[in-house]
Amino acid sequence: MERKLSTLEFRLQQRPSVKFENGSLQSERNYLDFVIDGESLCDRARRAGYDVVSPMAKEWVIPEIEKSVGRLLLKDPADLPNDRRSLLVCGECGDIGCGAISIVIDTSENIVTWRDFGYENNYEPDVHTEKLKELGPFEFAADEYKRKLLDALEQLKDNK
Repeated sequence: MERKLSTLEFRLQQRPSVKFENGSLQSERNYLDFVIDGESLCDRARRAGYDVVSPMAKEWVIPEIEKSVGRLLLKDPADLPNDRRSLLVCGECGDIGCGAISIVIDTSENIVTWRDFGYENNYEPDVHTEKLKELGPFEFAADEYKRKLLDALEQLKDNK
């Protein structure tokens, strides 16, 4: 039986700027969203109650975006305990201290797997999985996965 691999695409999304009644502000973010099998990962996270964006936001500096892509390509070390890697980060500042959706990434047989989606930060030991249990696992062809991530990074660099 042949494996059903997921497709990974990137789509430019915008988190709008909002001024709330109490005077606080939400910053605009323009970012490349992960689209898996035709569905926005950020939209799914928002439906679960998380205000997150991908770490590939135009407003953030390229060296930080490169680190995020390096972690997803397993070239750089994980940024959270237990070899967990941030996938979606705080929509306001990108800091995992505010909370991030993280995953475990496995590779085998030219397949990259995203599994064990959870919400966590970098100062508490708990990984909250209950609201994200419907996400994943997703399996991608390794060559295409790498190409798509590197293409997304180049797209951001070209637009700086």
